Amino acid sequence: MGASSVQCLATVSVLASMVALGCHPGKVSPQGDTDRIVITEAMIARSGGQTAWEVLRREVPQLTFGENRNGQATGMTRRGRSSIMLNDSPMVIIDGARNQDLKQLQSIPASALMRIEVLTGIEGTTYYGTDAVGGVIIIKTKTGGQ
Repeated sequence: MGASSVQCLATVSVLASMVALGCHPGKVSPQGDTDRIVITEAMIARSGGQTAWEVLRREVPQLTFGENRNGQATGMTRRGRSSIMLNDSPMVIIDGARNQDLKQLQSIPASALMRIEVLTGIEGTTYYGTDAVGGVIIIKTKTGGQ
């Protein structure tokens, strides 16, 4: 009877480990995971983009970028299923401050960018609430907003 209970405890322990490993796949490899895209300074330079907007267009295929005839930013939406009830546009945060004007992304030179992170709606809402259902774009510049 003692051997049976030890075997059962070992099974529960293995199952608990498997469940725990399956909870946070984005923490293991952010670059290979669809929950988060990390664009490093080296990737920004390799992209050939001149502005933050251009870097995002080249490095984030999960988003659709809208521009008017003059080439000015008009909107951004994530690809895939969407809802008319929810704001599908990603939240943009530049150096810790939320930004409502997408045109500002066209005024930030790529050379001033240190890092860009793009979170999906699920991860975005976890950290930033229901306004982030369309995802979150976190931009960190070299000056840090100074």
